[in-house]
Amino acid sequence: MYKVFINNKPLLLVNHSNFSIKSNCISADEIINFPSDIDTELKGATIDKPLLVFSQNLDRDFNRFFETYDWVEAAGGIVESENGFLVIERNGFLDIPKGKMEDGESPEESALREIEEECGISGHILEQLITITYHTYLFKGKPTIKKTHWYKFNYSGSDRLVPQLEEGITSVEWFTKSRIPEIRRNTYGSIHEVLDAYEAL
Repeated sequence: MYKVFINNKPLLLVNHSNFSIKSNCISADEIINFPSDIDTELKGATIDKPLLVFSQNLDRDFNRFFETYDWVEAAGGIVESENGFLVIERNGFLDIPKGKMEDGESPEESALREIEEECGISGHILEQLITITYHTYLFKGKPTIKKTHWYKFNYSGSDRLVPQLEEGITSVEWFTKSRIPEIRRNTYGSIHEVLDAYEAL
């Protein structure tokens, strides 16, 4: 299964054998020109009701749909301490710290570095992979798909939180889990996936 957020709208690419209900869906074989062939259906998709695309071969159709897109990999994560977990505000939206992987980096190394750069802390300890998300966007007019690896970290330090202003980050704050609904009201579609996975731990 693949879940991809396109303009913050969720597309769920699934194998026929995994689902018995075939309403509000389309067959991957019907999609010749992606994403124009699903624009109408995708506009009606919501976080709770994704567009289902049924596929006989998930990897083949995923690669076919996004073959003309530039590919970017990124990493980040939930940093948890006795104060809650770190949330940033980036370009007016609440977000979880993350960033593009550099050449030669592993996802884990990238997540550690990006959190340090974006939030000003160090000494956070990797615990586990939470989830992997996909979303699309335009970068310099070019359709791009980003695969992001999300990890959970533990932090027991006392560094002063410093937002990375040059990356559009205007604040860094510790949020308690009781404030997750506040994040959901002002965040990106893929972050809902990260919060779902975090709450399920």
